[in-house]
Amino acid sequence: MTSSSISLQRQTVDALATGEVFAEFLDWRSEHPSDDIMTDLLNAEFEDETGAVRTLHRDELLLYLTVIATAGSETTTRLIGWAGKTLAEHPDQRAQLVENPALIPQAVEEILRWEPPALQIARYVTRDVEYYGKTVPEGSAMLMLVGAANRDHRRFPPDGDVFDIHRELHSHMTFGAGTHFCLGNALARLEGRIALEEILKRFPMWEVDWPNTVKSETAAVRGWAAMPTFVPSA
Repeated sequence: MTSSSISLQRQTVDALATGEVFAEFLDWRSEHPSDDIMTDLLNAEFEDETGAVRTLHRDELLLYLTVIATAGSETTTRLIGWAGKTLAEHPDQRAQLVENPALIPQAVEEILRWEPPALQIARYVTRDVEYYGKTVPEGSAMLMLVGAANRDHRRFPPDGDVFDIHRELHSHMTFGAGTHFCLGNALARLEGRIALEEILKRFPMWEVDWPNTVKSETAAVRGWAAMPTFVPSA
């Protein structure tokens, strides 16, 4: 790799990190408003921490656009990988989806519960709170493991450790909760549904080539960097 190509890669990474990759379009949209999220963001007014009512500054807009553009790309990819693994391990339920595609949205929800791409949710405690006879003092950091919460038998009876596309729907923690609920949850569900619909149309059966799978090396999400599959012979 030449020094010029390395420099170009660094410039690209920097542009993505700072949001400058969207700068030209942002400037153009400010002069040519339309019915889109960019125009809404340019015109949105809010009260900031000083009490002033204002619109977003340019650097704030660029940062927010980076979040919107990239937030779900990796997690949704991981969701599709977990769907491939899970349905290969439950071929009877996969066959039901092939036979009745109307079950796919509910299957996506169960896959999200069963194999959440996000590892954990962290929060600071705003007041003293008691859990299991012990007091967690205000200001403490708490870490919730999403996978453990999603398999709690009390929330997902009769057995949270069973994968079942016919399970009665209950809200899970894969997209978080409250004010931090995932902004892109509807898009993630839509992408997962469409991906499964198209995959099952073309490949109603598959097995995972386990010796050649590669887990992703990231602490932010869990999933597969590579999951090759093959169609079993008759």
